[in-house]
Amino acid sequence: MERFVTAPSLESIDGKPVNSSLRWIVLGAVSLGVSATILNQTISNVAIPAISTDIGLTTEDATWVNAAYALTFASLLLLMGRLADLVGRRKIFITGLLIFSASSIVVALTQTVGQLVTARVAQGIGAAMILPASLSLVNAVFKGRDRAIAFAVWGSTIGIVSAIGPLLGGWIIGVTSWQWAFLINAPIGILTLVLAVKFIPDSKDADARDGLDVLGAILATSALALITFGIIEGQAYGWVTTLKALSFGGLTWTYSAISPTAAALFLGTSLIISFLLWEKYRAAVDKPVLFDLSLYSVRSFRYGTLVGLLVSLGEFGVLFALSLFLQAVYG
Repeated sequence: MERFVTAPSLESIDGKPVNSSLRWIVLGAVSLGVSATILNQTISNVAIPAISTDIGLTTEDATWVNAAYALTFASLLLLMGRLADLVGRRKIFITGLLIFSASSIVVALTQTVGQLVTARVAQGIGAAMILPASLSLVNAVFKGRDRAIAFAVWGSTIGIVSAIGPLLGGWIIGVTSWQWAFLINAPIGILTLVLAVKFIPDSKDADARDGLDVLGAILATSALALITFGIIEGQAYGWVTTLKALSFGGLTWTYSAISPTAAALFLGTSLIISFLLWEKYRAAVDKPVLFDLSLYSVRSFRYGTLVGLLVSLGEFGVLFALSLFLQAVYG
């Protein structure tokens, strides 16, 4: 994705003027789209017990309802951010909205575990397109002091929605059913889509060179998927030795000295290192990169990333565990 701190200030995008009032409408639209993705994740935490009762999920199935979304979302963020810079942020944002909204409806209509997990994967794909495209759109449309305010609003929206999501989810499920916890994404998505089509101008990274770093995309996506899988399933399959067999795609990882999650974490870490070395090499030979490592030479980006990591580690894990604990213990 483009370097946020040095992005050009734009009075127009692709020849279309961006006036002051339009910028704030754009901010409202992208913030609404991001809100839907965050609301979806926090509400789904509350919906798990109801889904388990209705569809008959095992404990492992219930884990994968959330894991499928998180794994897909995390592994595709970098790739979708780069695609947004290359083909147009508005296009990726709108496409993500369509996929996310449609898959949310499918989630509510599912009758089996397989259908549910597949629909959650589709939701993850849509969310992975919405989030980086929205941030890049804010960066492209705003400038100067307004840009700082816009980023603050964008970030605050995520925090606020994360806080109200479990409460809203509990109320919706209590009054109606768990299906409406996902169907709520449809009207939000449609409203955001209307605003996006009407008001959001398209933009690309003016400094981005044509071509996608295919090997870098494969390395990054695979690494993030493996690491996310290892973290999510470590408790179930064992952090070091295998606690139970893992079956996937007709293959079975049987009981052995090394657990599948330990292998996934090791391989994922190795691929991350390979990805960083590959990106460093491409930058050295002046080829397009998927992720600009020189961003970390910028103090604000370096410390901002660290703070974001720490906040996310503390916030989202607690939201998931707390919602399940309160429902299981206090009903």
